[in-house]
Amino acid sequence: MKRKSGKAPPPAFQPIHLERVSDKIANQLKKAIVEGVFKVGDRLPSERELAEQMGVSRPSVREAIQKLDLRGLVESIQGGGTIVRNFTEQEVGSPMQIMLGEDRRKVVELTEVRALMEAWAAREAAIHRTDRELERIRSFLEEMEGDLEKGRIRSELDFKFHTEIAAAARNTIFLHLMQSIYQLIDYSIRLYREQVFVTKQDQETIFNHHLRIFKAIQNRDPDAAQAAMRTHLLFVVQEFKTRLSHSAAEDA
Repeated sequence: MKRKSGKAPPPAFQPIHLERVSDKIANQLKKAIVEGVFKVGDRLPSERELAEQMGVSRPSVREAIQKLDLRGLVESIQGGGTIVRNFTEQEVGSPMQIMLGEDRRKVVELTEVRALMEAWAAREAAIHRTDRELERIRSFLEEMEGDLEKGRIRSELDFKFHTEIAAAARNTIFLHLMQSIYQLIDYSIRLYREQVFVTKQDQETIFNHHLRIFKAIQNRDPDAAQAAMRTHLLFVVQEFKTRLSHSAAEDA
């Protein structure tokens, strides 16, 4: 007769832990951020609005937001409110800024990477975009047209146009990476005080590029959208190369 082992058999079930209300709220908010419902820089609804929508107390909402803040997903802003943070910014921003500050040729490399990534994004946006996203892209294009009549398209408006296309590509990781790239390009322009696309002809070319990109996405034509974005960003790359060569000649 075999002796019984002194070890108890493994339990068939695991203990059930009740989830805190704030954890449930935080999980819902995190899911909305990860899925792109709230994009980088978007302001979350107020504590009161979230409490009403979820049927919970404001202290529970506040605790949930604090948890997301500690995890680096959101941040409180001066004057009140909470915005979605760029997930990649904390890790890559500072080292990349150092690299760009030491060698302006890296700006061209950064723009070349952007050209490859955004051509794909335009293609995906043409396939997946919603009517709401299309209207947002259209609204930025209309603002660009107003800027063009005044003489110069604002760079921040240009980035918003491209960010909305990146969001329509339905890839949250890509969206956050592109946000970092836009910030680094903007940093580079300010760092070197570069004046790019200064002529009226350049500005009109930029606007027409954006118009072709929009129409391709509107028509759900992925090939045309990809080609239009590639044409546009290769033009941008060439402009930065031209500025780089002029700067080198001035320094010589």
